[in-house]
Amino acid sequence: MAGDLSQPSASKQIELLQQQLLDIQAELQNANEQLQKSKQEAAEEANAAINIINDLKAQAQSDIDKCRRCAAEQLALSKFGLERFSADDDSIKFYTGFPTYTHLKVFYEFVKPNAETMVYCYASGARPSRPEVRSMQLIDEMFLFLVRLKLGLFEQDLAHRFQIHMSSVSRKVTTWANYLYFILGGQCIWPSKNEIQNNMPEAFHHLYPTTRVILDCTEIFVQTPTSLLLQSQLYSSYKSNTTLKGLIGITPHGAVSFISSLYTGSISDREITRCSGILDLLEHGDSVMADKGFNIDDLLKEKGVGLNIPPFLQSQAQFSAQDVHETKTIAKLRIHVERAIRRIKEFHFFDSDVPLSTLGSVNQLYTVGCLLTNFQGPLILNSTGKT
Repeated sequence: MAGDLSQPSASKQIELLQQQLLDIQAELQNANEQLQKSKQEAAEEANAAINIINDLKAQAQSDIDKCRRCAAEQLALSKFGLERFSADDDSIKFYTGFPTYTHLKVFYEFVKPNAETMVYCYASGARPSRPEVRSMQLIDEMFLFLVRLKLGLFEQDLAHRFQIHMSSVSRKVTTWANYLYFILGGQCIWPSKNEIQNNMPEAFHHLYPTTRVILDCTEIFVQTPTSLLLQSQLYSSYKSNTTLKGLIGITPHGAVSFISSLYTGSISDREITRCSGILDLLEHGDSVMADKGFNIDDLLKEKGVGLNIPPFLQSQAQFSAQDVHETKTIAKLRIHVERAIRRIKEFHFFDSDVPLSTLGSVNQLYTVGCLLTNFQGPLILNSTGKT
């Protein structure tokens, strides 16, 4: 009987335990679902936080890059370099002689390809270019050279402006002088007869239509050497000083078409014409316009070339009306070669006496200065204002 009574009780307990087990399983399942939901929410929050952090990092990096660019731009504008004057054509002309920044950039793009591998001149000898250790941008090296040539600033001044050592200034100037001497000197500046005729100004066309070149000499002062022999060779009776002398030729329309090497100041106009190589360029039927000092009529006749110079007084008491008119006409036309020489003298490197220590590169500097005048725009304009 007792066994019968305990049977239902045990069964109820089992049911109760089973119900409790089911409740626990439901709670566990619910807890697991809550856990998974919490994990998902945490992951979403973490991803959102990571995205926010990444966005903040990107924004910070963008701000840093912008600050760096602004700092670089400010540095470029604050330091003495070409970019500082990129928006100021007047300053570009003052410092380099080029009419505008655009003209200078076009010139740089022309000389840049070979300049990147040019050989630098060191006191110990020539060394190849090393772009990876270059302390200045290549375009600023060219700008330094042009400033030295145009303004004639001392090397110490340039070293302070460009924040480099004075020996680096000397090396870069010499290197660029040699480089541009070969690059520009390799370009043909002697025009053909047809080119001369096609660009002949009306005044020449009517009065001296066969003119191929207008000749004149220019001299630059050099430091007086201690050697008496060298002094006598360099002494110019015209300038009453020790000089180097060069022959310049321009076309009737005003372009520099011939540049001789520099000779000692004692050389005569006749001798420099004979030695310079200009006679080999002239052709039969050409004519040359020059000043009275060019006693070269016989040299030109051998080539079948005419000479137009102002008439000499000779045995006459005074010039005839025709001689006076011819003198004025030639002087009026010859003024253009003097204007071309004035452009060359505007490279103020040649204002002071050239030191004897720079005689090894002065010919290159002088030639480059002469050639650069052809990049300064037309010397002669016609009546319509065109070249």
